[in-house]
Amino acid sequence: MNMPAESSPFVFPKLDGSNYTSWKEDMKVVLMDRGCWSFIIEEDKPCPEQATEKEKFKYDWRKQRCYTTIYQSIERKFLPLIRHTTDGKEAWNILKTHFERTSKARLAVLNDEFFKLKFDPEEETIGIFCKRVEEKKTQVKEAELLIALQLIRRLPAEYDHLVQTLYRLKDEEFNHRTVGYLTNLGGQNYFSVLN
Repeated sequence: MNMPAESSPFVFPKLDGSNYTSWKEDMKVVLMDRGCWSFIIEEDKPCPEQATEKEKFKYDWRKQRCYTTIYQSIERKFLPLIRHTTDGKEAWNILKTHFERTSKARLAVLNDEFFKLKFDPEEETIGIFCKRVEEKKTQVKEAELLIALQLIRRLPAEYDHLVQTLYRLKDEEFNHRTVGYLTNLGGQNYFSVLN
C-alpha cells in the first residue's frame, strides 16, 4: 500500500527564525496541497473505526506526512524544538509559540532587525531587497506599536527597569502616548502612574 512519491512544486525558504510570518503562509499552502491542513486546524479526530484498511492506511499516511512536511521545512538548528513529537499539529503549535510575534520584547527585536536591513548589491537585486523589507514590514506592521517601540529602544541603561515595565503593559495601553508620558517622567514615579 505504498502512496505515490511526488516532488513538491513548492520551493520556499526554510524556517530560519526571521521569516516565520512568510514561512507560515507558505507552509499552510503546502499542507493544504498535501491534504494535511485539516490536522492543523481541526480537533484531533481519530480515523473512524468502521474505516477500511485502505482508508486507515491513507489517514495514517496523511497524518505522518503533516509532521514530516513541517520537519523538512525548518532549519536544522530548530529541529530539537519538535524532535520529541511526531504529531504535525503539536509541531505546528510549538513553532508558533516559539516564533510568532506575541510579546513586546519580540517586537522590539523585530523592530531592530527591520532598521538594520541593508541593500547588498553584490548579493541581491533591488527587487529582492524590496521583498526582504516588505516581509520584515509584515512582521512589524502595527505603526502605533512601532512608534512606541522606537521611543524606548535606545534609552540609556538607567531606564532598563522602566523599559521592562513598559513591555508588561496591556496591548491597548502600550502606545506612543503612554510610553512617551512615562518616559518623560525620567523614570521617576512611573509605578504610581501605572497603578
